[in-house]
Amino acid sequence: MGKTQQRGVVLVVTLVTLLILTLLGTSSIQMTSLSETMARNSVDSSVALRSAEAAIQTAEAVVEAETVITAYEANADGKYEANAVGEIARWEDDANWTDTNSVAADYSDGQDQPRYMIEFVGTIVSDDDRLNLDNVAGGSGADRTQVFRVTAQGVGKTAAAKVLLQSYYGKKF
Repeated sequence: MGKTQQRGVVLVVTLVTLLILTLLGTSSIQMTSLSETMARNSVDSSVALRSAEAAIQTAEAVVEAETVITAYEANADGKYEANAVGEIARWEDDANWTDTNSVAADYSDGQDQPRYMIEFVGTIVSDDDRLNLDNVAGGSGADRTQVFRVTAQGVGKTAAAKVLLQSYYGKKF
């Protein structure tokens, strides 16, 4: 073999090696970009969750301060009676997460403030006092627990990250 034939082989080997290194570099950049996107989405959803939790706590404090349930009969300003079975729940309709249908909670880490709505679900009468023969039909209300469903929507650092949380809160008036 002559010297001129060997130089062509070195060129081909060098080009193949360069192609492999380019593919490895491109793949590494794509993996890094994907990892950054996943980390950003994780932070975004975490902020949305914390935001919704803050709204739940605020709404539960509102319920704790209640002394009557008449505000829930008006079905306005974030306080409602629960829908009947078979009807679409209020919290499932995006239109109900507006200024007039839900209440903003104070939390500033997300893009928007979290919002909540409270629904009066019903009254539970304690079995212990139901057949109290010493006080027939004269209960003081201590045997009745008013049950509320609190639904909160939190938003992350971007509008794409939304979290809905619900809790049930019982209170004796």
